Amino acid sequence: MKYSILHVVTLCAALCAPVAPALALGSASDISIQPHRALYDVTLSTIKSGGQLVDIRGKMYFEWKKSCDSWTTDHRSSLMYEYSDGTSARINSDFASYETLDGKTLNFSSKRENNGSVFEEYRGHASLNANADGDAEYSIPDKLNFKLPKNTFFPMQHTLEILERAKKGEKFFNATLFDGSDDQGPQQVNVFIGAPVDATVEAKNNPKIDVSLLRSPAHKMRLAFFDTKDDNSAAEYEMDLVALDNGVVSDIEIIYDNFTIKQHLVALEKMAAPACTEHSSIGGQ
Repeated sequence: MKYSILHVVTLCAALCAPVAPALALGSASDISIQPHRALYDVTLSTIKSGGQLVDIRGKMYFEWKKSCDSWTTDHRSSLMYEYSDGTSARINSDFASYETLDGKTLNFSSKRENNGSVFEEYRGHASLNANADGDAEYSIPDKLNFKLPKNTFFPMQHTLEILERAKKGEKFFNATLFDGSDDQGPQQVNVFIGAPVDATVEAKNNPKIDVSLLRSPAHKMRLAFFDTKDDNSAAEYEMDLVALDNGVVSDIEIIYDNFTIKQHLVALEKMAAPACTEHSSIGGQ
């Protein structure tokens, strides 16, 4: 089972009232995104008795930037897993992505280490055609490919679609998501959009958090992730979070069958937007 930080952050940084100029996303959407970097404390909040896992703790860093033709993300985490037999493992994860502004092309790179030794690595490219279906081709490992069904979204466009629907007052959204963070291919994601909330409440006394980035309208959300290869399966995991209209995500809980992980925002700052002209943008937004 994969501990997917990618979706959390892409909705966490992909989801702040900007003090610096916001990034307009084009005529198809009136959502504005503020590039930013964020740091989260990761802790094990609940666990069922009888299992081998005793504790998880660590940090997760997320950075979300815009160039004149793409969105780029950088996710890094360092987590300590402790087990009932007294053993432990330091799992370091790195994930980077490049997604064109039109949402049609994604380059991805992912690596995970266990106590300094690489045990997973993925790298590749994916593209969508006019019908929002397409292909994903991995260079690492070689010969791993996926057909992407109609109504597939890459992470950034998926986030923007969720935010747009929340702003319109919609309560549910379903789509196929592909991010390239593992070898499992696309997932079905159900998004339940809940009540508006004040995201500034728990951050006001933390000088490392730019509270101005938390003053954008925000909603509680629950995301449920399903295997596309099994129509009758239960959700592989679910996620509760608070998503802001400008792209920041505050506290997050990731809910698995046997345990729940909490990510608590401990640092947040905005990043500069690029100075682009109509001739410097390739992606079309």
